Amino acid sequence: MPESGNDNPLSEVPKYKYDDIVSGSLKDQIIGAMSKYGFFYIIGIPGFDPQAEYQMMKSFFNQPQSTKENYGSVKHNPNNSNVLRGYGLTRNNEGDPIEEVYNIGQYETRDISESDVSCRAEYISREANVWPKSEDFESSEEFKTTLMNGFKVRMDLALLLTKQIGDSMGYTEFLQKFDKGEFTSFYLKKYNARDSINNNRIYGKDSGYTMVAEDGRDLSIPSHTDTTITLLATYSNGGLQALYNDVWYDVPGLPNSLMLMTGCLIEELTDGKLRSLRHRVVDIKQERYSTPFFFNPSFHADLSTSFSGQETKTGKESKTFGPWQVKQLHRDEPLLLNDTSLL
Repeated sequence: MPESGNDNPLSEVPKYKYDDIVSGSLKDQIIGAMSKYGFFYIIGIPGFDPQAEYQMMKSFFNQPQSTKENYGSVKHNPNNSNVLRGYGLTRNNEGDPIEEVYNIGQYETRDISESDVSCRAEYISREANVWPKSEDFESSEEFKTTLMNGFKVRMDLALLLTKQIGDSMGYTEFLQKFDKGEFTSFYLKKYNARDSINNNRIYGKDSGYTMVAEDGRDLSIPSHTDTTITLLATYSNGGLQALYNDVWYDVPGLPNSLMLMTGCLIEELTDGKLRSLRHRVVDIKQERYSTPFFFNPSFHADLSTSFSGQETKTGKESKTFGPWQVKQLHRDEPLLLNDTSLL
């Protein structure tokens, strides 16, 4: 059974003030935290308003299903053309949502055509955001303003931290790999309680995922590592667990903070110097909100070798990030992107 309370080593994970990060005085400490734990907390972030974000998420997700699906991706609403951005959901056996998402990216307009890029997937990666119309619900304009601000706060913080990580480790080209970051995504997520029968339907036996913890509790997100750099807000919701020294521990909640979590590609690029964080979410049997921000490399970023020149595991599958990401999205979200996306 996962440990918590006084026996939880994750209570010692560092909590860094934004102003101290900006000053550059914490570069080595940040590397130390990522090497030891795979994550750390950032507090005192200017412009970060988790209370406003939380209220706006609730405002949108509490709208009638027909209203939300007006902004569904084509997977969920065949009348729409958006593939990545906008609303999506997973249903239970009765057809009700057990997980809902709203995907926000960095583009408000798409200023390229398919002839300007290497393949359809690169065109999709530059998809413009989808926003509720002002007449759909009372707080729709506030929803857009609040979440656009949330994206900017996270993007600026991710750029700052990526630069400092690269500088501290002597990887001058680290930040350059993220100079476009087309697939970078800010996800609004709402989880509802689910029965194990629904998990079994979503993740079949051949998926490689288990949706039950060692103590028998249902999971709402299976054990996994993220891709590169994740900034996560849990809005004081419980359920998040991390694997540390081969033991699952509850991740302590810290109000008004963002967590930086290291992903598998960062571990590969740094030859294992920065460890990826294996984590999962236990179903808390009530509504749960979170916002992961996935800061991704540029579509054409070369991931074939680590910063020391060693061939990476990812490099054996794909030399550059974009095609690799398409394959991951197709595996984890069938129909979101497909094999023809790379043509």
